[in-house]
Formats: sequence, C-alpha cells, structure tokens
Amino acid sequence: MARPRYLVPVLFAVGSVVLAGCAPTVHLPSPDTHLPTGFEKPAPVAADAVVLDRWWNGFDDPQLTGLIATALDRSTTARLAYARIVEARATRRQSRATTLPTGSLSATATEQGSERLWGNGLSQGGGEAYQATFYPSWEIDLFGRLGAIRERADLDYRAAALDFHGARLALAGDVAAALFQARFLAVQLANARDTLGIARDLARTGELGRARGLTSGQDAARLQADLASGEGEVIRLEAELRAAKRSLLILIGDPAAATDTLAIEAALAPPPTLPETTPGLLLARRTDVRRAELALASAARTVEIDRLALFPRFSIQPGAVLNATDAGGTGLWSLAAGMTLPILDRARLLASLRISEARGQQAVISYERAVQAAFGEAENATTRVEAGRRRIVQLVRATDEARFAFDAARRGYAAGLTDLTTLLQAQRVWLQNLATLNAARFGLLSDTVTAVRALGGGWDPQTDLGAQAPLPSSSAPTTPEAP
Repeated sequence: MARPRYLVPVLFAVGSVVLAGCAPTVHLPSPDTHLPTGFEKPAPVAADAVVLDRWWNGFDDPQLTGLIATALDRSTTARLAYARIVEARATRRQSRATTLPTGSLSATATEQGSERLWGNGLSQGGGEAYQATFYPSWEIDLFGRLGAIRERADLDYRAAALDFHGARLALAGDVAAALFQARFLAVQLANARDTLGIARDLARTGELGRARGLTSGQDAARLQADLASGEGEVIRLEAELRAAKRSLLILIGDPAAATDTLAIEAALAPPPTLPETTPGLLLARRTDVRRAELALASAARTVEIDRLALFPRFSIQPGAVLNATDAGGTGLWSLAAGMTLPILDRARLLASLRISEARGQQAVISYERAVQAAFGEAENATTRVEAGRRRIVQLVRATDEARFAFDAARRGYAAGLTDLTTLLQAQRVWLQNLATLNAARFGLLSDTVTAVRALGGGWDPQTDLGAQAPLPSSSAPTTPEAP
C-alpha cells in the first residue's frame, strides 16, 4: 500500500519539533531590590521645598535657569546626546526590519537582432524580451523568536532614551556646580579685596606710628608684608575667576564669548530645602536604575532568542515570474514552504545560549548594584545637606564673634592699647572663620545639587519618556521620539 505523499514531510516536521523541545530552559534569578522604607536621617521638609522635575527653578535664580536652558540647547554634550539617540532610533528600526518579510523585485529587458557582415548585407529580424521576477520569503513566527527580537529592539531603544535624559540631567548639574564655583571665587575675591583694604589701612597706621616714634620698624615691616601678601591673593583669585568663567562658557556651548560678558555675583544664596522622598522613588526617578532594569529585560530577551534559535524555522516562499516578448507574454507563479532545523550548528548555538545566560546573570547583578548605589548616594547626599544647614548656623555665630573681636583689637591698636601681635591674631581668627563660612555655604549649594541629582531630579519620568517634543533652535529635541 503506497504511503500518502505528505506523510514524510509531516513526520519530519513532528520529529523536528520534538528535537527542538530538547532545548534547555533557562531561568534568570530575580534581582534583590529590597530597600528600607525611609532614609535614616531625612532632611527637614519646608513649604518651599524644591520640585525635583525641574529642580533649578526652585533656586529662584534667573541666571542659573538661563544658563541651564542655554546648555541644554547649545552645548556639545546635549548635541552629542541627541546624535546618539538618533542613532539608537535608526538601530531599533533596523533590528525590527530584520523580522519582516524579505525579497527583491528584479527585472530585465533584452533586445536581440542580427546583421550579415558580408553578402547582400541584409539584416535578419530581431526581437525584444522582458522579464520580471519576485521571490519574497516570509518566516512564520511559530515559536515567538521574531517577536522577542522586536521586543529587545524596543527595550534597547528605551535604554538609549534614558541615556539621553541622563546626559542632560548630568549637564544641568554640572552647569549649576560650575556657576556656584564661580560665585564662590567671586566671594573669595571680594573678601580678599576687603582684606587688602584693611591691610592698607593698617600699613598706613604702622608707617605713621613709626614716623612718630610710637611703633617699631618691625611692626611696620610686618604690616607691609601682609599688604604684599594680600595683593598677591587678589591677583590669584582674579585669574581663578576668569578661568572659571571660561569653563562655564564652554560648558553651556558659548566658548567664543568674552569672559566679561558673563557677570558673576559675589553672593552665595541659601539653596531651597529638599523635598520629602523615599528610597522606593529612586526606582522610578533614577535614569541609571531604570536603564539597568531595561538592560536586564533586554538580556532576558536575548536568552530567549538564543534558546529559540534551536527550534526549527518555518517559512513561506511565494514567487511570480512575468515574461513578455513580441509574440506575447506568459506568467508563472509558485508557492513553496520551507523548514530549517539547525543540526550540525546545535553545539555552537548551545554555547551562544550559555553565553547569553551568563550575561543575563551579570545584568541581574548590575541591576542590584545600581539600586544599592542609588540608595547609598541619595542617603549620603541628604545627610550631608541636613548637616551642612546646621553647621552654617554655628559658623555664622563664630564669624560674627570673631569680627567683633577683630574690630575691638583694631580700635585698641589705633589707640595704643593693643600690641600688633594681638591685632594680627584677632584678624587671622576672623578671616579663618569667614573663609570657613563661605566654604560651608558653597558646600551646601554643591551638596544640594548633588542631592537632587541623587534623588533623580531634573526630569518628569511620567511625561519625558515617550513624548515627542518640538525641535529647539539647535535641532536637538528635548525628548526623544517614542518607539
């Protein structure tokens, strides 16, 4: 009895599926992301607490807001981030396109004829022929391999979008830090000039006392030395401030501007208070944590893709051929079904699966590390901010007391009731306390910027991801295109 002609292909297909079922199953471990419910020493929350989404607006500083807006629009960092997101968008489309049907349309046109080279020279008849062929191929996604490839492409693009936002958030923080650094130098320069003015007055008093025989030449020489030292400090701080301005102009994307066009105020205003937050919010606000999570999901899809590579692939291959000549035309069509099963490549594919499994386990650990690092950075930053605020209160008191002592010693020295050593010691204590206070104010500003960055400030995770924004003047969008 003859067997049906379709029995062998059916049996072969069933055997292939059974063989593919021997592919190992891979389960990646679940990441451990347990965090405390709150920070150990949260900072006090005031009614004017900064809003994390656009934290720089909370400083109520027009210059800061303007510089950050300029940097996000014109700086090389922002433009490079946009170029990379454009590349990621094209890469996603390329990856998804590999899962679509393939096939090329080809066409030829031929003209034939003959001519006698000797004899009567008559030409014989010729003809024209045209042919068009189209043989597409469509893989049937029976086991979900193509779908996993598309999902991985989307995940990789979303991770690139988070890199885009992360670069812009870091840029905003760098601009704020550079501006506060320049203002700190401006404050130091103003204090150095005030100190220089006092040194001139003291040196003038010393010279007058020596001329009248009231003080020794040694005291006058010491005061002249302090005057020269003060002039040198002013020169150094002027150069440092000019360099800080140039660095800030380069950072915001305006390197050709003169440093004199950037006015830096000699003031360190207190920063706004931090908002109430919990460690759990870091999982949603921190771009690095969310990117690590997407990297883990992408690694899991890679494991699934490599596992499904061990399964058979089924495809449909229709075809059409059109022929046309002077005598007429014909058309041919065909429909074929194909199956590909890796047999000799199985060892190589199994090795690739083990490699992707190991990388998936690394992605799990990297995600755990990102969560733990985010929590540690946020808690440490908020702790420093809270301690810095309390410290400044005490430093203000110490500076006021030291200035009172210096003013009293200065009046006593002018009246001949205090010696020069006592006066200079009182001045040194006051200047040290003043420098410490200014450094603490600058440190609090810097720590506040670090804290809002550690808390994931600088963007709105609910709207910035996946929103299509208009292009600014630099043709760099504020948010990438949604996948």
